[in-house]
Amino acid sequence: MKTDKLVNPAIMGIFSPLDKLDAVALLQLSRDSYFETLLAGETIAHHGSNEPWTYFLVSGDVSMVAPGRDDEVVSANTDKAKLPLSFTKPCQWTIRASSRVVVFRLSDDEVRKALGDAPPPDKIDGNISLDKAALIEHLMADIERDSKASKLKIPSLPDIALQVQVAVKDKGSDVSEVARIVMADPPLAGRLLKVANSPMYRGKSAITTCQMAVSRMGLQVTRDLVIGCSLQQLFESESPLLQAFMRKAWQRSTHLAALCAVISRHGRGLDEDRAMLAGLVYNIGALPVINYAAKYPELVEDAAMLSQVIEELSCEVGVQVLRRWDFDLDVIDVVRGSHDWYRDGGPKPDYCDVVVLAQLYSFIDTPKMAEYPAIDAVPSFTKFSLGRLGPKMTLRVLEAAQADVDAIEKILRG
Repeated sequence: MKTDKLVNPAIMGIFSPLDKLDAVALLQLSRDSYFETLLAGETIAHHGSNEPWTYFLVSGDVSMVAPGRDDEVVSANTDKAKLPLSFTKPCQWTIRASSRVVVFRLSDDEVRKALGDAPPPDKIDGNISLDKAALIEHLMADIERDSKASKLKIPSLPDIALQVQVAVKDKGSDVSEVARIVMADPPLAGRLLKVANSPMYRGKSAITTCQMAVSRMGLQVTRDLVIGCSLQQLFESESPLLQAFMRKAWQRSTHLAALCAVISRHGRGLDEDRAMLAGLVYNIGALPVINYAAKYPELVEDAAMLSQVIEELSCEVGVQVLRRWDFDLDVIDVVRGSHDWYRDGGPKPDYCDVVVLAQLYSFIDTPKMAEYPAIDAVPSFTKFSLGRLGPKMTLRVLEAAQADVDAIEKILRG
């Protein structure tokens, strides 16, 4: 289970070949590496797999088994444990936890850089000069400094959403109270009526008042919808360049949210509205990152470079945003794990699984498709009824629901 604890650079420096790196390089590596806890019997890596991760053992014991080889046991804090558990690909062992263990992992590419096998770092992604790379480092340092000091500049949850969230948590509030709050924002109330009369919630009779809408959908669903619809106002900027980027980010979020709502119908125990909210906020960390980037015009003018920075920082920042907004843990977990394609939180589907599949589905027939795993290659896929249909039939089912996706997007975009 992946935790929210970042790996301390000092701990990384114990392991080979990371012990050859200086403090700055170790800090860079540690920014997106988390401790993971596994129980006895859980598998860390499979013999013959090509997953692009290198694991390091921090505590506990692991067994290593492979055809034609003698079994081995590796215990933490030994000389053998100072070496990576798995680096050669395909993986040479099946590695399982023999006791409760703690590990951390790095991408193979990062480890190769540590080994010195990568080209000299005079460019990032082949297109970014050293000057621009320095700007990225400055931006990341700004965010990291403010984050550690608990001074990260996080946008406030829109007032109407905050009022509804507080009212729903207050057991003394009822439907009429929540409806009164929503009616103070006529455009939002209108969108709520559209949702209540949409195929998602349509009953025998049309909904004509805000109170009827709240009553039909319930307080929890209303809260999630109000938060989701009101987030749009946060995707605004005085900078024309950033405004275009913000608009694109909101369009991406609403498309993912609509896909999440449709995909959630095929997983037991999932609510469409909750899945939709998960899709809207999975990349919410992009907002503070974009706002910090406004101080660096050269970054703002390079969309590809800004996207790279957002991808690297949005997960950690997004968790802080949702904690500040007092979101539930199931949604915070989405931000934390939705970019971990091989994450497996257990046999039952959760909202992180929904967002993983929605992202991979959105990449199909786009240039990004080659950069990511196939939709049927990730653990999330088999947890849904779609998984029993196979990838081709899954695509047909989702394509048949395109009208619903379009309708949900239209509501979210106002």
